[in-house]
Amino acid sequence: MGSRINITRREFQDSYRRHYKMYKETTGNEKSRRLLLFYSVECGLKSLLMKDLGKNTYEEFVKCCGSEKKELTGHDIRAMLKKLNPHNSYCLRNIHLKRGGYVSPDKFNELWRYGAALEDKDEEEKAEKTLMKIAEWIHTIL
Repeated sequence: MGSRINITRREFQDSYRRHYKMYKETTGNEKSRRLLLFYSVECGLKSLLMKDLGKNTYEEFVKCCGSEKKELTGHDIRAMLKKLNPHNSYCLRNIHLKRGGYVSPDKFNELWRYGAALEDKDEEEKAEKTLMKIAEWIHTIL
């Protein structure tokens, strides 16, 4: 499978819970907190996808994804949500950068890891609120 660690569905589920708990209990640097939230949601969605597909390990999950492999096994939260709930109402939008360009939701982890300057901080706050709603939705079904 290459250099990826073969995580189990249960480990993704536990990571969702651990990261989300840390996000909720931590104060301080907003970008670091948002990074925890992003990874929490990603882990929770992957656990749900694996459950829906009847797969217990990441290796099994990757093998069964077919043409959607990159979107579902990477960081594309929108694609994962669409697969799990095609009629979802969670709207994650691009965040515009101060020096031009934008960051799409599948790259929010990079935005918050590196701390790029933003054109409008409200976009980032809206993204965080949406991710919190998704995290709460995951909590109700995981």
